[in-house]
Amino acid sequence: EELGGYRGFEVWFTRLQLMRVLDLHGVEFGGELPSSIGLLIHLRYLSLYRAKASHLPSSMQNLKMLLYLNLCVQESCYIYIPNFLKEMLELKYLSLPLRMDDKVKLELGNLVNLEKLENFSTEHGGVGDLQFMTRLRALSIYIRGRLTMKTLSSSLSKLRDLENLTICYYPMYAPMSGIEGLVLDCDQLKHLNLRIYMPRLPDEQHFPWHLRNISLAECCLKEDPMPILEKLLQLNEVSLSHQSFCGKRMVCSDGGFPQLQKLDLCGLEEWEEWIVEEGSMPRLRKLTIRNDPKLKELPDGLKFITSLKEVHVILNNWDFKKKLSRGGEDYYKVQHIPLVRFL
Repeated sequence: EELGGYRGFEVWFTRLQLMRVLDLHGVEFGGELPSSIGLLIHLRYLSLYRAKASHLPSSMQNLKMLLYLNLCVQESCYIYIPNFLKEMLELKYLSLPLRMDDKVKLELGNLVNLEKLENFSTEHGGVGDLQFMTRLRALSIYIRGRLTMKTLSSSLSKLRDLENLTICYYPMYAPMSGIEGLVLDCDQLKHLNLRIYMPRLPDEQHFPWHLRNISLAECCLKEDPMPILEKLLQLNEVSLSHQSFCGKRMVCSDGGFPQLQKLDLCGLEEWEEWIVEEGSMPRLRKLTIRNDPKLKELPDGLKFITSLKEVHVILNNWDFKKKLSRGGEDYYKVQHIPLVRFL
């Protein structure tokens, strides 16, 4: 049966009050969702991912049985959400919209059963609410406005089960107050993604020793981050991208990165020189170099990394490729690697 726009959905929701799962991915409501959605009190799963809507009805406070709620509507929508999420005490998964109306203020401290929270914004919610979500395993947080890293670190320290953390600061490339106060005292944290302007990386003791994966972007680090990162002995994957490093020289030392298997170095526009000492990255398997326009050459030290299986070089530099190809002056650096791709 054709739904027939707003009226069609309003009737449809009324008829299907025993529904448990509702996926409205990409549906174009345009304005407000029909208030009759609040009749679906047995819902366990509701997704509005990439739907087009500008207003959620307050009747959604009746959906108290929800375990999964995805409100990540189209990015072009500045959506208004009444403060009803505090009523959904059973929620385990919550994805918030990337853009919300300026008037939106959410109280989320009651959501103590949450295991995954996406797109939490300090503009629309209090960072102090996070400390009560002690079952969180995955969190992505967007910092807007005044907030020190010390305040954020205090709330995050209560999240003992947190395994995956993303922190983004807006506006991009703007200094954040007290970045040196970043201390990630999370016992289980394994994956960390930072998009924060910071001229210098915090010392290695500010990171969990058991961190497995770290991704940095838009940090504009002026100092080489490798002397700090290589001391995080459990790291398997490192990604430095999109102006994360704005310096010219990078050094990977003997004994550093003992467990590293994957390294991505992409979009580092000022980076010119890379030195890899013998004994560094002894387990590295995959290396990607992409859009690093000033990089002069691959390091001589790659010839010592016998574990390397793949190297992907994506640069608009014919001489770079020529030197690394068979018969080229730098071919000896990569001749032991089974797959070397130039794109």
